[in-house]
Amino acid sequence: MKLWIHIEKYCIQAGELILYGCIFISLCAVSMSMETSLLLHLPLNHFFFYLFIFSATLFQYNVHYYVKTTANQRSARFAWSLAHKRMHLFFIVMGVAGMLISLNFLTLKHYLALLCIGMISAMYSLPVLPFRKRKRIKDFGLLKIITLSLVWTLVTVWFPVIHLHDIDKAFWLVFFRRMIFLFVLCLAFDIRDVPVDARDGIHTLPVSIGVKNAYLLIDLLLIIFVALSVWNMFEMPEPMPLAAMIISALATYWTIDYARRHRHDMVYLLGVDGMMMLQTLLVALSIWFTRISA
Repeated sequence: MKLWIHIEKYCIQAGELILYGCIFISLCAVSMSMETSLLLHLPLNHFFFYLFIFSATLFQYNVHYYVKTTANQRSARFAWSLAHKRMHLFFIVMGVAGMLISLNFLTLKHYLALLCIGMISAMYSLPVLPFRKRKRIKDFGLLKIITLSLVWTLVTVWFPVIHLHDIDKAFWLVFFRRMIFLFVLCLAFDIRDVPVDARDGIHTLPVSIGVKNAYLLIDLLLIIFVALSVWNMFEMPEPMPLAAMIISALATYWTIDYARRHRHDMVYLLGVDGMMMLQTLLVALSIWFTRISA
């Protein structure tokens, strides 16, 4: 009995480390980057490319939570961050190390893209903007969610295929569909944070339009996401990837509805964020099934 209690305790601690230490979200970034290549029928990038994406995400998110000073006081993640500042610092160092190791394997186009993405990411989390009270992009509500969705889309769609010379309609369909999908996930987190954002005077989209309307917007965006997936099928006539996107949209709808009633951080970090990894797995399975059926 005692052994089982110890095993359960260590499993919980490991789960908290993976989720609250931003390892899982970093893996999600890698998976979404791989999905882009799969959808566009391109070869996967090399190991060090994905190491860079993983390390950069690990670095950025741990910096964010290392400097974060306010949140919902009942947040399990915030409590973990306050108690594990050294762990965030360790992952920051590991992120820097991973980026330095993989930098030599990137191209000049990647460096130029990183300069742009890095500047936006820094302004999002760090107080570097020249304003008296609002010094970060994330303090500007609507701009926050647009910027976060855009950065994730640039990293997971544009960055993996930046070597392409011709950007066609298929790329733009993947780009805008991904941005809508990520916008939905970010909006779910903003809804969760409404009490804190309203208290701090941050006019996020849910604070401005109301929680009920924010959920209706999520439903509308998921419908647009599916519509773009149908359009994409006419450009690249493959029904299985369309089925993967429809299942992904339905799973996302269900997960956000579940999170609406169960607001624990684990539900959002494993469930809502996990929709990124689920979508990649669905796309990979759909392509595999298409190939074996041909």
